[in-house]
Amino acid sequence: MHDNLGWFAASGVLALIVAGLARQRGLGFALPVLLVGAFVGSIPYGPSAPLHPEVALISVLAPLVFGEALGSSYLDIRRVSRPVLGLAVGLVIITTLAIGLVISWSVGVPLAMGFALGAVLAPTDAVAVGTIARKAALPRRLVSILEGESLVNDGTGLTALRVAVIAATAGSLALWQVGLTLLTSVVGGIAVGLAGGWVLAFVLGRSRDVLAAGALLLIAPFALYLLAEEVGGSGILAVVIAALYAAHAQTSDPRQSGRLQHAIFWRQFTFVLQAFAFFLVGLELPDTFGKLSRDEVLLVLALIGGVVALLIITRMAYILVSVAVGRSWRGRRDFRLAFLAGWAGARGPVSGMAALSIPITMQDGSPLPYRDLLLATTFGAIVVTMLLAQTLGPLARRLGLRPDDEQETITRINAALAHAALAQLEEAEQQASMDGEPIPAEVIQPLQAQVQARLAALRMPEQRLATTETTISLARLMLRAEQEELIRMRDEEGIPDAIVRPILRALDVRLQGLSAGRLA
Repeated sequence: MHDNLGWFAASGVLALIVAGLARQRGLGFALPVLLVGAFVGSIPYGPSAPLHPEVALISVLAPLVFGEALGSSYLDIRRVSRPVLGLAVGLVIITTLAIGLVISWSVGVPLAMGFALGAVLAPTDAVAVGTIARKAALPRRLVSILEGESLVNDGTGLTALRVAVIAATAGSLALWQVGLTLLTSVVGGIAVGLAGGWVLAFVLGRSRDVLAAGALLLIAPFALYLLAEEVGGSGILAVVIAALYAAHAQTSDPRQSGRLQHAIFWRQFTFVLQAFAFFLVGLELPDTFGKLSRDEVLLVLALIGGVVALLIITRMAYILVSVAVGRSWRGRRDFRLAFLAGWAGARGPVSGMAALSIPITMQDGSPLPYRDLLLATTFGAIVVTMLLAQTLGPLARRLGLRPDDEQETITRINAALAHAALAQLEEAEQQASMDGEPIPAEVIQPLQAQVQARLAALRMPEQRLATTETTISLARLMLRAEQEELIRMRDEEGIPDAIVRPILRALDVRLQGLSAGRLA
């Protein structure tokens, strides 16, 4: 194995090619890319992962989680905050304790190392869960719960891992030290995230330089992660909170410039990081299992099966009990959603990178026991849970759950936006008449006809209009009115951001066309 940069770069390109081919065929790319990484890692003269685990957390996972959070919605997560917080905090802690106790009792692994394995595997993966949930065409509420959980629980899991690693490398840890570490991680992560999110929202809201604002967004996850870790907080939690804050600020201001460009860039960048992260996990598989003896491999295979079963049982029991005794879910339909949520527990690159961050030695310089065993178990559990997650769509159909029919809501929104545009046009026409500079009828009438055609047939292709400076100016005013009406409907009527954002993006595209000197 060689840490050759050329080999590694070529392998990364290969991962992107495989991911792109999988997407073109409508398939999930996570498993194919992971398998390619494992194949490349098994080649005698191929590369091994050149990144230090902590560097990987900063350079790969921090921007990856930031990009996933930018594409999520604070409002949608807030609507399901009770189940999200229960899963992201309560379930992670219970799963960490359960795996730690069972592994320590059954295999004789030190309790701190058992808890480390539990903390690594307890959080579901934002990349894997989000991709699979959307592809499976699940109900909107369930997708919001799963995505919100997978974003927030990384901070809980990595905080628990930090405590377990300190205990494992030091040999012991007092209870007050555990509490202080947890408190510092959570409070520090939230504080840095809120402060960073406010700064991003402030700069993005006032910047007219799209390139400079985009550059700030690009470096933000690295700076936020490092700052949070420097003050003892959770870097991942800070990154998630800041991204949700900035994303909400961007979609709440109709005059925010660069929103469309930023969204396109981060979708592409996140795709690259996703492929890269799964490739890194696959690359480590051969080397990790190659360090084990035959007996240890057999033990790891047994551990993988046991740990995955424990993950599923713990998750299913927690969710079903929460539904039975809580107010977050009600009715038979909610129990079917709960069962499906219990099955949707894919792990991914976050768990893999977190496992790699476990130190090689203890504080006295001696090798940390059972580290290779934990890494191999983690990688195996990632593969198995991702395979099981492919059954999510068929299981949803078997339970009679279908994606929400949102066409009526979308049609109502489009009609309201068209009326808002007509009202703005009428107001502009009246104002021009009062100013003694009436707008010619040949300018007003085509614009009215365009919007009225949308009202009559929302799917009918819009007619092309002769472009003049006045026409484009009025069309821009009308589009701004549509954006404001859309945001008003979201804020006052509680329409989910998952519905609003694609429409807002379409309005941004039309507005961008006007900026280029043509009517959209």
